[in-house]
Amino acid sequence: MIYTDSRYADGLILKAQDARTETYRLAVYRKFPDAKFPFYYYTWVLGDRIDLVANDLLGSPNFWWKIMDANPEIIDPFSISIGATIRIPSV
Repeated sequence: MIYTDSRYADGLILKAQDARTETYRLAVYRKFPDAKFPFYYYTWVLGDRIDLVANDLLGSPNFWWKIMDANPEIIDPFSISIGATIRIPSV
């Protein structure tokens, strides 16, 4: 379920059938903002979690989605590789 305060609330929700398993899955397609914003780079280290990085660098663990919006190439925040360089939006 996607709630109105979700980062995906304004996205297009599609239902697709997996041909191999014949099960249905939901996918959300979202247009990311075209606006430019200042950011700096951060290198992911062992023990990092998106909410902890957001808390340390943006002041609240609830701002994890701002990091995800700045890095649309990251699909799963739980699979960021150690040593990966990500963008942190300036507040």
